[in-house]
Amino acid sequence: MTELQERLKSIHFGALIAPVIALGKKLSLFDALAEMGSEEEPTGAKAVAKRAKCKERYVKEWLCALACAGLIHVTPDERFWMSEEAQHEFSGLNNFEVARMLFVPSSVKIFDDLLDAVRIDGRLGLDYSQFADFYNEQDVQTRAKHERHLVKDYFPLIGLDVALSSGGRVLDVGCGTGFHTMKMATAFPHCSIEGLDISEAPIEIARDTAEQMGIANIRFHVGDAGGLPDEWTDSFDFITIFDACHDQLRPDLCLNEVYRVLKPEGVFAMLEMRGTSNVFDDAKLAHSSHVYASSLFHCLPVGSNGPDALCMGAMWGEKRARELIEKSGFRKEDIQVLHPSFFPINDVYLCRK
Repeated sequence: MTELQERLKSIHFGALIAPVIALGKKLSLFDALAEMGSEEEPTGAKAVAKRAKCKERYVKEWLCALACAGLIHVTPDERFWMSEEAQHEFSGLNNFEVARMLFVPSSVKIFDDLLDAVRIDGRLGLDYSQFADFYNEQDVQTRAKHERHLVKDYFPLIGLDVALSSGGRVLDVGCGTGFHTMKMATAFPHCSIEGLDISEAPIEIARDTAEQMGIANIRFHVGDAGGLPDEWTDSFDFITIFDACHDQLRPDLCLNEVYRVLKPEGVFAMLEMRGTSNVFDDAKLAHSSHVYASSLFHCLPVGSNGPDALCMGAMWGEKRARELIEKSGFRKEDIQVLHPSFFPINDVYLCRK
């Protein structure tokens, strides 16, 4: 078998096992296996199925797939257990690498619509409303990726803790279900926090969650980042965007609006995927292949769904991002690009008005 054939075989294998892992996460099968079985006392499919409230025959097939993939252990009498490392990765709170597996089934759902969008005579792109499941999984992945570092590392990196120490007004653009927005609201209770997203469904979730948590210093809005309210001009001390600018039909208009509503001396921090704006150089980055693939199935279609769309995609990269930020009004000398070690696949664009 040639090197290319081996590579293709590995890709095919991974493509099949990823949804098996996603199924286990969705149905809490990993948690059930961790609870019912151990190296000293392995467990059978019946016990795992009963604990997870699933059908035994399906659970047996699931266990067999993972055992043959070398991800869990199986005994000669077909009993199963997970190593301590596997328990840490698969059960309990979502590990980032496992959380990414949840994207696979949700991405495939739009396959036929994407076929149409790619064709020369097909639709321009796809609508946000077609990605309800995708955004649910994205929320899980975001929490797994950012929970540990957001307050402890990211906020100090961008100077949010200093800028808002005595209060202020913050806008989180493309806030989704409000995870980052609520983190800021709880970390800086004397501040007024606004979250904005173009999709109504995640905003409703954000509002309900904030109400349940009793967060009083936060408001959520449904709106287009390319057309913010006139009364917001020069009114925000700090504006954030988390991995959401490249999804815009017109990220240039979004950045223009960010500059307009930011106060003089205010700060804008944008977290984006690390890229160079050149695929030859991107190919040297370990994360580039899966980000380009994810972009093909989400970021590019939603960012292309209009006749005047810029069609950026997730790997638009530093060169293109800098160009649009400068065109929005920020001076070149007031733009920093940071490469945080705790978010190794991201860049941070830190800009002062």
